[in-house]
Amino acid sequence: MLRDEGPVNFTIDAIAEQAGVARMTVYYQFKSKRGLVEAISDDLAMQGGISRLPEAFKVSDAWDGLTILVEVFVRFWASDRLVLQRLRALSTLDPELAHEDRNQRRRQAIVVLLQRLAAQRGTPPPEDFERSADLILILTSFEAFETLSAGDRDPDAVARLVTSAIERLLGRPDGAPQADSAPTR
Repeated sequence: MLRDEGPVNFTIDAIAEQAGVARMTVYYQFKSKRGLVEAISDDLAMQGGISRLPEAFKVSDAWDGLTILVEVFVRFWASDRLVLQRLRALSTLDPELAHEDRNQRRRQAIVVLLQRLAAQRGTPPPEDFERSADLILILTSFEAFETLSAGDRDPDAVARLVTSAIERLLGRPDGAPQADSAPTR
């Protein structure tokens, strides 16, 4: 339903009708519309490569981890744009879904990598830590991806652009090539 052209009637009744099951079957399986959206989101995340995210925490260099995090999210946002656009719109407009906040999970991942980076390289300094985490959260958001991928910019170019912005924000890692020209993983 989320991939179909035109307006979306994303109600439990419409979903049950489309699936050819009773309304209560949808509730039994997912407990609520929120549970259904979370299941769809989890499925999209797995199909979109979020399973690569642990790699960001396994590499020894925190800067490399941040680069992987950027690449993982850019590829995820690019994986099924229309469905992600619609899910995000539904989550914004539907009061039942408004409290779903996966952004905080992404922010926590960023914080962990920034803590490692600060320990390894002294950046960001403590007084800039929260600001840096918030700005990287914005740079790795779906909305930033949508804006940066306008025109002909492909996901690799978006990842390089976001990584370059993070370099400018935090200071380029010693001896690392500039992200604008570096190949992505």
